[in-house]
Amino acid sequence: MCHRNTNPATTPSLWAQTRNLLNNRDDSSSSGDGGSQSAMTLKGGEVVRFCEVTLPASKSESNRALMISAYGGFEPDFQNLSDSHDTKVLSKALVSIDSMPCTVPRWKCIAFDEVNDIEGKLQIIDIADCGTAARFLTTYLACHEGNWLLTGADRMKCRPMAPLVEALRSLGADIQYVGNEGCLPLRIKGKTISGGKVRIDASRSSQFASSLLLAAPMWSQGLEMNLVGNLSSVPYLDMTLAMMQHFGAECEKHGNTVMVSPKPYKSNGFVVDLDWSAASYWYEMAAFSEECEIRLKSLNSLSGSRYTPFAAHAMPTDEGRNASTGCFGWYDINALSCWQGDAVIAEWMTQLGVGTFVDGNDLILRKIPFEKRSLSFDFFDHPDLFPTVAATCAGLHVEACFTGVDNLHLKESDRVEAMQQELSKLGSHPIRFCAHGDHRIVMALAPLSLLVGDIGFDHPEVVEKSYPTFWRDASFLPILR
Repeated sequence: MCHRNTNPATTPSLWAQTRNLLNNRDDSSSSGDGGSQSAMTLKGGEVVRFCEVTLPASKSESNRALMISAYGGFEPDFQNLSDSHDTKVLSKALVSIDSMPCTVPRWKCIAFDEVNDIEGKLQIIDIADCGTAARFLTTYLACHEGNWLLTGADRMKCRPMAPLVEALRSLGADIQYVGNEGCLPLRIKGKTISGGKVRIDASRSSQFASSLLLAAPMWSQGLEMNLVGNLSSVPYLDMTLAMMQHFGAECEKHGNTVMVSPKPYKSNGFVVDLDWSAASYWYEMAAFSEECEIRLKSLNSLSGSRYTPFAAHAMPTDEGRNASTGCFGWYDINALSCWQGDAVIAEWMTQLGVGTFVDGNDLILRKIPFEKRSLSFDFFDHPDLFPTVAATCAGLHVEACFTGVDNLHLKESDRVEAMQQELSKLGSHPIRFCAHGDHRIVMALAPLSLLVGDIGFDHPEVVEKSYPTFWRDASFLPILR
């Protein structure tokens, strides 16, 4: 992988300390607030042997599909749309803007309290804690006639919006900050935007670029976008372009320039893939198991044209023989136009003792031999994998140097700080973890119960943001409320 000159989260401050804690566990109690009604305890010590799971649909693909349908003005013709909190919030917001046909599945219209209100002529759109919705809807509202106030939860009011706002203003959008400069809430006066040329700094989030690109086919001049800065999360930008092309848009990327022609979207059936970010937690569970066969159902069937096993990189089996050609060794993401970059977890986890095997439409995770050595991981393009890999390395006592972590403080939590805080609790018993309001922190920490015994969470419900059925699917981790 390409190494990036970013500040590494390295061993002495986190992993060496964690290994010592794991090796010298005692019966001392960890601190915690104890009585939360949403508290959960997982009683660990079990070994995952045989289980099968159908992963949730990708919320990244679902959210882009919804925006394309809204811009194109056609009824959604989607299969396997995500039922995550993020997708529900975005869909509800689009319904409230009267942009989405009422044929949207009814759960999307009634799942939450009303997110819009009228104060005079100002319509309020509250996207709660959903960063994708905040970025995508900023552009949508800017070119959708009306007077809007786009707001969200307290954490969202700290997450960056300035690069997107500045780019939209350069295209003629009327957007004002209501609170802190550079963040939500935003007062937006929707108007016609013609497109043209724009520069955007997507070093802190590729969502800024994706937000503009999704709208561009509907603009009379299309869009010529120049990406400046060190573009982060490139696979998500590639996903945006691939989905736009699926729905008839003409767009191409050459280096740091993206061109979009003024050719409107056309309705086209679309099947949302299962979520590779969610798969990462099952890889972690496999890594912590003495032996296992975890079947990820239909993950290969929906992704078959995008992910291909390479026989030249076959991995050893548990018996030491060469693996069959159906065993994933690595993914050539760029060559295969992969829509979900987090599929790289299959490659990364071979270094931590987990092999991925193809069985028809399913993928099977099994233990494989691995050499315990110091590892390096670059999360610049795969920020959602950081909590999983951090917890896995800590649980296996593997030293690791992490780069590409500079933007992790801009997520639902400061993920580096959150993982440092929570992994420092290893060695206490029982352990009570803080969710930090972050679904990925909780799901990455939960598999540690296989190693350390009883663990608790203050807010286990945060998993609904991306993986609503996580606790049901992982029911072999006994839940005590």
